[in-house]
Amino acid sequence: MAHAIQLNVKRLQIPRLYTLLRWLFLIVIAISTALVGFLQSMLVSSLYGLRSQFIFSIVLLNENVFVKFLQYTAFNLLLAFLCCFFMWIISPAASGSGIPDVKAYLNGVESPIFKNFFTLKTFVAKVISSALAVSSSLVMGKEGPMLHAGSILAVVLGSNKWMQQQMEVAAHWGTYTYNKEQRDLVAIGAACGVTTAFKAPVGGVLFAMEMSTRWGKEIMWRCFLACAITIVVVREAVNICSTHGHCKSLQWGSLIWFKLQFPTPYEQIWAIILLAVVGGYLGCLYISFNTWVCVVRKKWTKFMWARIAEVCAISVATSTLFFFMPVAGRCKSCDSKTDVVCLTGGAQFRTFQGFHCHTDHHYNDLATLVFNPQGYVTQALFQGHSGAFSFTSMLLYGVIYWLMAGITYGAFIPSGLFTPSLIFGGLLGRMWAEALVAMHVADVNAVGFYALLGAASFLGGLMRMSAAQALILMEMTQSPAMLPFLMLVLVISKNVGDCFNYGVFEHQMMLKNLAFVGLAENNSKKFHINASDIMKRNDGKGDTLYTVEPGCVLAEALDTFRDSAAFPVTTIPPDPEDKNSKGNFVGMISRRNVAQLVDDYGVDADAIDLTSKVEVAPILIPPNMPLPFIYRIVNAEGFNYVPVIRWNGPLEGMVSRAELVEVQNAQLDQFHLKEQIEKMAHEIDQGKIIGSMHLDNNIHAQAFKHIFSNPVAAVREVLDKDDKPMEVADTFYLAADDKSYSSRPSDVARLHSSGHDASLRMRSRMSLDPLGRAAAGPPSKSVNGEDSVAKGHTTQGDNNSYRRDAADSGAGSFTDIEMGGNTSGVTTDAGIGVATGVHQVGGTGDDRDGRGDGGANDERTPLTGGLPKSSGNK
Repeated sequence: MAHAIQLNVKRLQIPRLYTLLRWLFLIVIAISTALVGFLQSMLVSSLYGLRSQFIFSIVLLNENVFVKFLQYTAFNLLLAFLCCFFMWIISPAASGSGIPDVKAYLNGVESPIFKNFFTLKTFVAKVISSALAVSSSLVMGKEGPMLHAGSILAVVLGSNKWMQQQMEVAAHWGTYTYNKEQRDLVAIGAACGVTTAFKAPVGGVLFAMEMSTRWGKEIMWRCFLACAITIVVVREAVNICSTHGHCKSLQWGSLIWFKLQFPTPYEQIWAIILLAVVGGYLGCLYISFNTWVCVVRKKWTKFMWARIAEVCAISVATSTLFFFMPVAGRCKSCDSKTDVVCLTGGAQFRTFQGFHCHTDHHYNDLATLVFNPQGYVTQALFQGHSGAFSFTSMLLYGVIYWLMAGITYGAFIPSGLFTPSLIFGGLLGRMWAEALVAMHVADVNAVGFYALLGAASFLGGLMRMSAAQALILMEMTQSPAMLPFLMLVLVISKNVGDCFNYGVFEHQMMLKNLAFVGLAENNSKKFHINASDIMKRNDGKGDTLYTVEPGCVLAEALDTFRDSAAFPVTTIPPDPEDKNSKGNFVGMISRRNVAQLVDDYGVDADAIDLTSKVEVAPILIPPNMPLPFIYRIVNAEGFNYVPVIRWNGPLEGMVSRAELVEVQNAQLDQFHLKEQIEKMAHEIDQGKIIGSMHLDNNIHAQAFKHIFSNPVAAVREVLDKDDKPMEVADTFYLAADDKSYSSRPSDVARLHSSGHDASLRMRSRMSLDPLGRAAAGPPSKSVNGEDSVAKGHTTQGDNNSYRRDAADSGAGSFTDIEMGGNTSGVTTDAGIGVATGVHQVGGTGDDRDGRGDGGANDERTPLTGGLPKSSGNK
């Protein structure tokens, strides 16, 4: 019995401390994000309540209209100024929604923007300023800032020194990859933020997944658990607060759960498709307009005072339009004779019965849309009956709301786009539904149904996140029967938007100069671009370092290549004076380690051995590796550098994020976004502000010309994005015209004449000690007097000297590798002297076409991954 217990104890595996803390921090992040979201909602709701009571008293007072306008404008201006003031004194990095920056960070982008982006000061500024901005009547939402706040909490909670060290170790390859563990925490925090904002846990998981470039099973389960904990904490906090009677302020539209029942008119699919097309195009048109506004903003808001003045000007313009807009509203009769509830439905909002309506029990429909909190407006659009808002009122309010949303987003405020998208899309859907009701196509009960689908269509054309938005809207309204319609509308609107431009977050990343990899990845198969076409070539020395370098050379490299975070390291070429002579690739050394070596040995050192700081490459790619595969490698594993190596070892070049971004902007981007932005900025600098929009010949006009001139070809391009699929023969076989790969007949004849088998690729001669083990000699010394190689690194030099050293030390291990290239020697860290004689050999003459026979002895066997052997080019 005791023996069995002892065996069970031995089998018991205690998890590592880091593993336990990862899951513990996950729970802490979820609970913290939920509580912060609840407190922020309470703050927003309290400000909404105070603001609404004040606005109601101003609007409904029988005073001079000009006096009421000044009071209304001054109140909104004060809140907008306080929002900017708090961000200015606490953290200016809190401006914007934060979603484009978080998406770029999850992609692996390194930028000075992130220095203050994930700090506690930014978190405080984000929460306070977003509450003030939402309450100031500006056209914006607080959901995007909530995602940023959740990401900050995740980073702050995991930023202690011990956790940082463990996450760096878990990243495996520090120089070659970015810190994936840190970015996983950010993705989880973002998912918790979306869950708190929309009460949509599954939608939060999918939103984080669609934002992330690298996504695996482990982070999926961790994200699911975090979002589940978040929604439970939020609901429980609301229940506790409601039970004790302290949550009256939540009725002002911050944490209201929708519970809607809509009809399911499957026979009206054609009307739903038309709505999706129109909504998708209006979404992508908004992106182009907002991009132009942001380019203009860059010219006029280079100083902080100008950015604050711009927000104040936007606040005054918004207040002016919204105050006088209800004059054009229609007076509608109330559904009830009571003064408390005028319209039926779950949203009991004020209807301003006395505002420009001189008849009792009538309300102004435009005043209802303008002066009520945004949460109530959203509910009114989804729940109000047919005829609650006139078509002309919705059209006027929708046009002005669309324009002000395009101007506001990107200003010096923590603004979001979800709530404006719901409101504008709801207006679009209701207008379409009212038209269908007038034509006796739709039932009067389907108005809310089309309002929700209109919101989905605009979101699909704006953000291009179909799966996440479908689940968010379904969970927010608690209407699972709407899911098929939401999926259909979002897919159609996304594809409509993709015909004209990229999503709004991609445009914002380009405006902020964030080097996002994968912007035009879908077009990479059309161009047949290989690694050799985009790599930074190892011509001359450039930023390449040798295993042994003088201190002055290292200092010069640090000063010359200031943007390089790491340097490739090769062996010393056989002829260093020859620019075409290249050494074999050893690994990468980080900029920090180079600086440390210079500090340790000094700039005047004659020779510094770099091998102790060189990191071995986890992956190497050939020059003919296709670009789509490079994208998969970089995005899936988070590589910052991918060495390009020929089959015989020399470093041909390096593919980094900079090269991938350059090729996607120059060749893959079908919309030429970077070029458009630079062209607009140049024309704006010349004073052509309106002309920079190119209303007569912009990307939209060109797309419409292409669609109407050849609609069949346009549809085919949408359905068949991979026009020219890659062929295995073109992709994986060595190029026949590449002389460095081909064999020389003289070498083959020499090998046959000497009695060697040309098919033998490697011949090993290893002397053994009496026990049958490889004889080992003492480790050789480097130029610094230390062991030349540590932990798998090698130094190479003159072959003959290494052979003599190995023979003198008694090492008997020699390996001749007949693969072509230069003869070199290698000293390993095990102390075994290894001399490698490299001779170039080739296959038979029948294999000179570059395809090979695919046999075991053919070096050019294609990497088909189990596919049948290609028969050649077609």
